[in-house]
Amino acid sequence: MTAMTCPPAPCPTIPATTRLRALIARLPVRDILIAAWLVIAASAVVYADEKLQDWIPDALAIPEDAEVVTNRSVGSSIRLLSITTGADVDALFAEWKESLDTNGYTVAQGAEDMLEPSIEFTGPDIFNAKIIAAPGAEDGRSLIEFDATLN
Repeated sequence: MTAMTCPPAPCPTIPATTRLRALIARLPVRDILIAAWLVIAASAVVYADEKLQDWIPDALAIPEDAEVVTNRSVGSSIRLLSITTGADVDALFAEWKESLDTNGYTVAQGAEDMLEPSIEFTGPDIFNAKIIAAPGAEDGRSLIEFDATLN
């Protein structure tokens, strides 16, 4: 038997796109791009959550210092919104009741409304809605919760 030597195999050529992908995979650029995308996506979600919902009647003048805590839509008709504010809740609710009443909304007051500040109303595009003030926080701000069922 004779020993045969084979000629060396030609070096396979790697397509440029494959080389570029391999280079990107080794560089932190990929991680930077993914992090930037996540920050932009999170910022869009936070911005959307901070805006008040469009169902809130124009008759309700939301205080300038209001901060959105919860902003949710459940299905096509249930809306939940919570804000905090340093405004005087009793004065704010009195203003809101009068404003809703003079702007075409029907404001109802039940026995429980006498115990805690709350407003229950119906009106254009709103089947029923309730606004309540939760007990004040230690920082002097009050939590106001809006709950509505839209038509």
